[in-house]
Amino acid sequence: MNEPAYLLREARTDDLAGVVGICRDSGGSTWTAEMIAREPIRTVVVATVGGDLAGVAKTHHHPEADGAAPEGHYLGGILVARQWRRRGIGTILTKARLDWIWERSDMAFYFANKHNTASIQLHKTLGFQPIATAPTFHGVTADGQSHLILFSAKRH
Repeated sequence: MNEPAYLLREARTDDLAGVVGICRDSGGSTWTAEMIAREPIRTVVVATVGGDLAGVAKTHHHPEADGAAPEGHYLGGILVARQWRRRGIGTILTKARLDWIWERSDMAFYFANKHNTASIQLHKTLGFQPIATAPTFHGVTADGQSHLILFSAKRH
């Protein structure tokens, strides 16, 4: 069976309803219009299939270090609609965000809860290596009794 063609593009304000639907479906907190609005220091990209929103992902820029977490460009949240999971959309959204970061920096950062093994494995395939652990990085706190792992990658 052939996989459908994915279209990647910058998020637009009219994507908000689809983004909110994916947020609800995933059980996570709801992204707002401000979270997907275009800004020069970050990107928000969406993947569509046949005109339907299949996934959304963003970056963050932290201008100052926070403990072990350096200043710089970070991969932020990524959400994929349930029916499109495990079909490569997370990977293409992550590669698109890295391409955006590489145009601006030689380093990219990312952190995840230590139990988020799927995300950790994906990012390891893209060159990310662990550099620190802590309960909090840049205002994000680990769930429950867990901790966050901070990763970095260098542009090749």
